[in-house]
Amino acid sequence: MNRIKNLRPIIVVAIALVALVSIAFIGGAIDDNVTGPVGYVDGMRLAAEFKPIVDLQKQIDDETMKMQDRFDQESKDLNNTEKEKLFAEYQEDLNKHLGELNVDQRFQEAQVLLFSTISKVAESKGLSTVIDSNVVYYGNPALDITDAVLAEGAK
Repeated sequence: MNRIKNLRPIIVVAIALVALVSIAFIGGAIDDNVTGPVGYVDGMRLAAEFKPIVDLQKQIDDETMKMQDRFDQESKDLNNTEKEKLFAEYQEDLNKHLGELNVDQRFQEAQVLLFSTISKVAESKGLSTVIDSNVVYYGNPALDITDAVLAEGAK
């Protein structure tokens, strides 16, 4: 169906993650009492690999594929005008079904879990601030906590 629409939640999570870690970085830069090292995460990788987000995206993909298969079967003998009409109906049904699955709310919950997991890992490693790797020109690989966040999220 519409792949861009399905990627919207991942894009929203990635943008929110970049915003959050940027705010944390700015806050940390302003705070004179910051004493720990600054860590970083690969926000795009987290958005693509963090288990709760991946699980939800898989469910969306599975539902989309089911609808696509049904559409392909039902539309194979239709002309283009009929296919377009049927496609619109299927798209509406898919959007309604995803709404019933509370996809937006579940993505928000996954995002909150991601942020809390980043905080938990950062605290356990004694980091004062965590920023997104997109704003890091150089970073000691030992301060990249992406793998630790993914491992914690997989629990």
